[in-house]
Amino acid sequence: MKRIVALAALVCLGCLIPVSSLGRVSRFGETVATGLASGSAPAEPPVLTSSNHLLDLLAIAEPSTITLADRHPVAWVFAMCRKAEEQNDNCPPGSHTFAPYGGIRLQLYPGDHLRIRLINRLPPAPADAIYAHGSDPMMNEMLAANPVNIHTHGLIVEPRKADASHPTWGDYIYALSYPAGKLPHMVSPDQTATDQPIQYDIYIPPGHPSGFYWFHPHVHGLNINQLSEGLSGIITIGRVTDYVSAPRGSAIPQRYFVLKDMQVMGNGQVIDQEDSTFCAPFDYVQVQRNGSCQGRNTSGSDGDLRPPPGALGVPRPGPGLHHPGSTGADYTGGLWFFTVNGQVYPQIPAPSGSGELWRILNAGASRTYDLVLRDDQTSALIPFQIVSLNGASLTTPAGTTAVGVRAAPTNAGGTVPCQGPATGSTPPVCATHLVMFPGARAEVWVTPQPHSATLLTEMVYTGPAGDRWPQANLAHIAAGQPAAIPPSLLLNVRPVPDVQPVAEAMLPALRPQSNGQGAPVHAELRAEPGCAALPHGHRRRIFFGVPSANPNAYGLGYEEVDQNDQPVPGTFRDIAAFDPSVTTVCLPLGPHKSPVTEEWELVNVSAEAHNFHIHQTQFYVLPQNAPPGDAGELMDNVALPNGGATCDGTVAKWRAGRCLVATVVVRIPFSQPGDFVYHCHIGEHQDSGMMEHIRVIASR
Repeated sequence: MKRIVALAALVCLGCLIPVSSLGRVSRFGETVATGLASGSAPAEPPVLTSSNHLLDLLAIAEPSTITLADRHPVAWVFAMCRKAEEQNDNCPPGSHTFAPYGGIRLQLYPGDHLRIRLINRLPPAPADAIYAHGSDPMMNEMLAANPVNIHTHGLIVEPRKADASHPTWGDYIYALSYPAGKLPHMVSPDQTATDQPIQYDIYIPPGHPSGFYWFHPHVHGLNINQLSEGLSGIITIGRVTDYVSAPRGSAIPQRYFVLKDMQVMGNGQVIDQEDSTFCAPFDYVQVQRNGSCQGRNTSGSDGDLRPPPGALGVPRPGPGLHHPGSTGADYTGGLWFFTVNGQVYPQIPAPSGSGELWRILNAGASRTYDLVLRDDQTSALIPFQIVSLNGASLTTPAGTTAVGVRAAPTNAGGTVPCQGPATGSTPPVCATHLVMFPGARAEVWVTPQPHSATLLTEMVYTGPAGDRWPQANLAHIAAGQPAAIPPSLLLNVRPVPDVQPVAEAMLPALRPQSNGQGAPVHAELRAEPGCAALPHGHRRRIFFGVPSANPNAYGLGYEEVDQNDQPVPGTFRDIAAFDPSVTTVCLPLGPHKSPVTEEWELVNVSAEAHNFHIHQTQFYVLPQNAPPGDAGELMDNVALPNGGATCDGTVAKWRAGRCLVATVVVRIPFSQPGDFVYHCHIGEHQDSGMMEHIRVIASR
């Protein structure tokens, strides 16, 4: 953490809607929990499912008053309905419109067409949105009115830019939707602004892998604010049974969990530029953090171990004081809520039958979670099976373990033995901890336990220059009737997906749509001077650190490395903050738009953890130096370890051997032509500049 305003984040564990009684809906060999009565357990998210390979929606980004314990803050939500039911760009009241704070689930299948008409009815950017009220006049002008857009995180789809022949958008993050009449006078030439509805036409390739994804806004400078306020939802592709099966072919009960956190002061004000020092990192003796922690006074000192006024007891001993980075604000009287599907500390029924698949999404802005299940009677940690990570079913090649899984605080790379016999060709992977950075998803198989349990997050320390994300209890899990031999799910090893770009001939004739500013035609992506394939044996090296010109910002650096691990002269670009006009990486697809695969080396030269996410594709994490390991299939989010206090965020210290950090190598297959980005998915880091522009062209 480098900036004056500290980090914080949401975590999303798939949304649920309240219903009157416990029940389950079965389809395609899967069952989905419908939850308990409102106030007892969170229910499933409202689901909008494609029909005849089409899901056509109206989405309205708007404010919504929600209830968190005794407080009623104003959140921001995506209100959605089917386009056939909307009236004059408004969703009808009643059961045909969904606008939960926890989010909506969009159920799609390979080969589907997702159409979304997006309308912005958000209020202006709040006063604490630092990039909307900072020293850059262009950013202030562009962000003050709170523009919004939609990114389909993890989907391998085209980032298609609207043009005269196809005047609608693919998954293109440089299109900005403003409230009607709020179009700014000054817009970066690299952005396309409109105060009219934006029409998205996103085509899911027929070979797209089934899995668990999500959608959220991607406006540079407002990511942390819009995610902190609640703007996100779930996307599921295909069926769980496409990549996993239960013993003897039984059904797979599913439950979605959406963790979202919000810092709310006593007067209802939301601190959406969240501060990780809002609460102490640990709970206090005789104080239970059930779904929230108390704000404290950080003025005058960092105060990690200082209880807020009126707190009972004393803090538990911690590893030491937090790094300098508190805002110095007085949060006394505030509460930091950690919700599950929009509910504070819900009561979750015990997994039924032989077990339940929990589909977990961290849709947060900045915070990392270390999720554990703790037995309420024995305090022992309860193992669970890791089924998938970041959209990929988990297999375990020799010598590797699961990314984001650890067995105990002292063993960041280990797993624990699974209970019961190992069946099938792919052995199950079990763990007692699940570490999830922002943007991460996981699917875990949880079996009934004889005692009640607590789902909680341990305190997460992200490094000497990082944060301590506070410990908190998230949900209470009822006791169940465990089987004599707990079963494991069987994973179906999938081949590498052959996800080709959507051919332009497949795009239907789409009606004209006002886009504010004209967009260049696709011909720009067919001929790019200097855009050449990476030579055989070469790889790209990406540095995560701090710009030397601005130590309060974040940025990325770049160089090409040859087959002898030597930097290629003339390719080095020192760490700098994001500039959308600079195309750092450009590469052509193969003949007839065939996919091209590259290797990238990720080097974190700072003293805090980051994570790597790239749009429009997924990647393999190679076993060597993985932190720790490899998911065996394509994924889209990987954590990058930090090198400790000797690292200052500069490439120079790393080259001098005074910043010792294991690098992470990923193998990336590119298949979608267009302009998109790669970045750290921690909201403050991303907004502050840890992002770069990449262009993929159709051919040389």
